[in-house]
Amino acid sequence: MPLYYYFELTNAHSLPSFGLYMEEREATPKTDKGDKPDKSKKHRHSAKAYVWPLQATLISLVLGLVVAFGAEVALSDAAIAVAVVLIVVLILLGVLFDMMGLAVASCDPVPLRSMAARKVKGARHALTLCDNAHKVSSVFNDIVGDSIGVVTGVCGAALAAELAGDLDGFKRIAVAVAVSAAIAALTIGGKAAMKGVAIRHSTRIVLRIGKLMALFRSEKRR
Repeated sequence: MPLYYYFELTNAHSLPSFGLYMEEREATPKTDKGDKPDKSKKHRHSAKAYVWPLQATLISLVLGLVVAFGAEVALSDAAIAVAVVLIVVLILLGVLFDMMGLAVASCDPVPLRSMAARKVKGARHALTLCDNAHKVSSVFNDIVGDSIGVVTGVCGAALAAELAGDLDGFKRIAVAVAVSAAIAALTIGGKAAMKGVAIRHSTRIVLRIGKLMALFRSEKRR
């Protein structure tokens, strides 16, 4: 029988507190100075968390400047039909990259691991995409998608200027607003329609991206 139980039976007024004190001291583990968490590792991890957002910002800035400048030069003397075709192509590309980014972000890697074990072509690349889903989805949805949105806006402004012609006042504003609204509606509607497809068929979509990557880069064993 423990010591504090013995005293508890003989003196009920003073020793219960002693018994509780003994239990608390025994239940509290001793801390060792060597067990303290390494604060330097936490700082390194927190610093790494900001590296990719900064890289994405710089890439988006450079890509946006280059693409917007190229669109301005290409559309400076372009006909209305060229601007319309270019806008449609850009909208489709924006919808496609948005779908691929969402598919990578929502893909379950378990089926891809099974395919990689069976040496299915493109499965290893697809697994690499899933392992870096946060970066891949950021590239597809943010960097490429937003850059395409910038170029689409430039093309829309050029198309509105061509359609407005010699119009002035309210009519010119109405044409510009109508073109911008049509581009926004087609872009948002297309992305909304393909989000369900991206989530339901994420594994198939990511595998196809992996097969496309396999055409340009050999797959390494994981």
